[in-house]
Amino acid sequence: MPKDKVAQRLLVFVPPSRTVAKRAFTSSTMVSYVAWGGSAGLQAGEAPVALLPRASAVDAVFDTADVFVAALDAPKLSEAKLRQALPNLLEDRLLTNPADCQFAFDLPRQSDSAASPQPTKLAVSVIDRGLLTRVLDVLGSAGHRLRAGYCEIYTVPAPAAAVLSVRADRGRGIARSGQHDGFAFDLDAGETPTALMLAVRQLGIKRLQIFGRQASVVAGYAAALGVAVDEMNREVDESALEAAVNLLQGTFAQGGMLNRAGLPKISASSLRAPLIWSAAAATVFVGGMNAYWLKLESESRALRGGMDTSFRSAFPEATAVVDPVLQTKRQLGSLRSRAGVPSADDFSVLNTQAAQLFSVAPVGAIAGVEYRDGGLRVKMKPGNTLDAGMQNALRAQAIQLGLSLRFEADGSARLSPAGQ
Repeated sequence: MPKDKVAQRLLVFVPPSRTVAKRAFTSSTMVSYVAWGGSAGLQAGEAPVALLPRASAVDAVFDTADVFVAALDAPKLSEAKLRQALPNLLEDRLLTNPADCQFAFDLPRQSDSAASPQPTKLAVSVIDRGLLTRVLDVLGSAGHRLRAGYCEIYTVPAPAAAVLSVRADRGRGIARSGQHDGFAFDLDAGETPTALMLAVRQLGIKRLQIFGRQASVVAGYAAALGVAVDEMNREVDESALEAAVNLLQGTFAQGGMLNRAGLPKISASSLRAPLIWSAAAATVFVGGMNAYWLKLESESRALRGGMDTSFRSAFPEATAVVDPVLQTKRQLGSLRSRAGVPSADDFSVLNTQAAQLFSVAPVGAIAGVEYRDGGLRVKMKPGNTLDAGMQNALRAQAIQLGLSLRFEADGSARLSPAGQ
C-alpha cells in the first residue's frame, strides 16, 4: 500500500494456537485482515504480518478456541479487588493455570444496573499471557501499535429476533450465540456442522446472517437447517465490535509494563524536550547550591569577625588572634589564677574531686594519678580492674559532680571537667 494510503482501522485475525505455536507466530506468518476507512478504502485478504496495510488503529482478533469468554454475576467489589479475585472465581472453568492467563473484563455501567431488574452480568475474557505477549511483540516489531484485542465472536452481532450471525473464513466458521458467548465449527460443504444445527434448534433461529469470504459455504446449509439466509457481503459488522471485551487491560494496556508494542519508539526528537528540561533543572540546582554556599560563607566570615572583635575588646593586650575560643579560655584561666580562683581543670580541683569520687573503690585499687592537658588519668593496680557495675556507678556520680569519666581499655580512667 502506498504510504499516503492509510486505513482508519485494521483487524488482524490471529491464527489459532493449535495450528500455529506461540513461538511460530512471526512477522512472516500469513494472517487474514480487514481494513477500512481513511484514504485506503475497504481492503480484505491475507498477507504476512510484515506486509499488512498501515492503519491508525489496529485490533488483534483471536480465535474462539484461544479466548475463554463468559458472563458472570458481577461481584460487588472494586475494580482492583475484582481483578485480583477473577483467577479464583474462574479457576474451575479454565483448562490452564490461572497464573499463566490474562484476565480482562467490562464493568457494568451504573445506568444499565439501575434500569435492569435482572442481576448485572460481568463480561470476562481470558487468554494465555504467552500468546498475547507474542502477538504484541510481533505486531509491534512490524510497526503496528495495537489498540485492542478480543475474541472473534465480537466481529458479528449477538442473536436477536430469531436471527443468528455467523462468520466464515479460511475453512472455519464462528457463531455468536449470546451477548458474550459463541462457538466455532469447521466448514464442510458436504455435511452440516452439528454445533450449528444445535444452536439453531435451541435458540429458535429462523434466519442466518452470514459474514466473511466463505459465506456461500454456510448458505449451503440453509436447506438442512430449515432457515432463511442473508449473505451480508461484508467481512465483519463494525457496530458489533463496540461490545467486545478488550484483552489489553492492566499491564497489557497501552503504555503498560508488558505492552512493548504500544510503547512509542525512542528517537532523538522525542528526547530533545526532556533533555532540555533536565539541563535547565540541573543548571538551576547548581546555581542554587552555589548561591547557598556563598551565603553560608558570608555568614561564617561575619561570625568569625565578630568573635575576633569581641576577643580584642576583652583582651586588648593580645597581639594575634588565631583561635578566639581557645585563646579566650586560656585568658580566663589566667585571670582566675591571678585572682586566686581555681579553674575546673586545675590539678588541685580535679584531685580533690577524684578523691571524693573514687572513695567507693576497693582499698588499694588505685596505683597512681597523672595530670595532663587539663585532666587526670587514674591508673589501677594490676588485677584490680573495676567491674562493669562499679564503672557505671562511678560515671553516674561523676555526672552529678560536673565531671566526665571515661574508662580506657587498659582499665585506667580519664577524669576531666564536663564539656572539655
